[in-house]
Amino acid sequence: MRDFFRKKTWAITALMFILAVSLSLAIVYFEFSSGGGGIKTTSASASDNVSGWAWNANSGWISFNCTNDSPACGSSNYGVSIDLDTGDFSGYARSANVGWISFNRGDTGDPPGQPYKNGSILANYNFTTGEVSGWAKILSMGDDGWVKLRKFPADGGSDYGVSINPANGDASGWAWNANDGGSGIGWVSFNCSNDDSCGVSPYKVIADINRPPRVADLTAPNWSFSEAGQYGALNAKLGWTFNDSDADASESAYQIIVNTVNNINNPVLDSGKCLGYNNPSANCKIDAGVGLFPLSSAMTLNYNTAYYWWVKVWDNHDAVSELTQYNTASDYPAEADDGAAKTFTTYRHEMPDADFTFFPTAPSLDEEVKFYDNSKVYLDGAPSTPVVCASAICAWSWSATGAQFKDSDTSTSTPTITFTSAGNSTVTLTVTDNQGYQNSKSQVININASLPKWKEVKPE
Repeated sequence: MRDFFRKKTWAITALMFILAVSLSLAIVYFEFSSGGGGIKTTSASASDNVSGWAWNANSGWISFNCTNDSPACGSSNYGVSIDLDTGDFSGYARSANVGWISFNRGDTGDPPGQPYKNGSILANYNFTTGEVSGWAKILSMGDDGWVKLRKFPADGGSDYGVSINPANGDASGWAWNANDGGSGIGWVSFNCSNDDSCGVSPYKVIADINRPPRVADLTAPNWSFSEAGQYGALNAKLGWTFNDSDADASESAYQIIVNTVNNINNPVLDSGKCLGYNNPSANCKIDAGVGLFPLSSAMTLNYNTAYYWWVKVWDNHDAVSELTQYNTASDYPAEADDGAAKTFTTYRHEMPDADFTFFPTAPSLDEEVKFYDNSKVYLDGAPSTPVVCASAICAWSWSATGAQFKDSDTSTSTPTITFTSAGNSTVTLTVTDNQGYQNSKSQVININASLPKWKEVKPE
């Protein structure tokens, strides 16, 4: 029986198509494009993500969404939906000849066999395999109306089943309706490619099964003391992780919103949808999915200011995530943590300017060398003029390779160091101000070998 319906010629299919359109009972609507006669393409409503048409040689067209009708959803608001978390089907399809086809367990009762004979659902889409399994029911036919969407492994006969391509949402394959007496509507085709009729009647069922991406692991300000000392304190880098349950998904765009109050109204920065660097907005500073967003490149930051921020992302099928707010137990790095979960706060002022000199400037092995701190610190933002370090506002920490500190004193502003190895030695000074901000300077010093000992001899 399946072979009979499946192998019908395109001429027979064309005749059935013409008759179906002519019937006064038909509720379907077609619009042929000027470019070559495709069925009118319509999108499912927000709550129903399955649309398009299936075909049965006995009952004609089966519509999976009222947006297919003319006028759209004019007489009945119906549709079929696939839950993007579970893959479970729900809702209604409709045939002008056999009426409502339900995917709701509450309408149908238990199906006559596996799968889901005992349970709460009728049909399910497997996001991994792309296969649809389970049942639907033609309500007007009672217990004879069960439509099986895939052959169960324990069933006899040849394999059949409906599948959905996860890349484009196109359905394909066959479902089957028949009872023990051999009656029923027979095979239901979900794509014109099943019966080679696309040249005459390009129909298919389409499912928008692209699951939206998610944003996780938001981080800020990602700006350490060391970076602030080297490049300036007024910067922050915003980071996030793109997550998507679809195997082929990748991040294609992002949007960042920043504000000094905890809402997105009148933000200090709205990047808009960013496809790549400066595309389409000058506030787009990285390509999607490539790294941390440098905030100071897109806006002017202020010292000692708390910033809230949000991000959303798009996948390569243009599905968009929810707008996700930064809400993290502690900022990164630890020295930048402001103690508030929803904000990061810029530094109060610049890092210290660590600097030193030493004498003699060409030291030798085992020679005492005096070091002098020349560092300056900032007391506030604004920016202010730095002041010379003093013990009330600065702390010093010195280190040197191949050397000894006189009296083991590494925390004075003027240590004395004796180098015990010839060649290069690295001396490092770390200065910490009274806000706990610190910066370091390192210098490589060439230590000469010891001078030869000499003795003055009285001439004879």
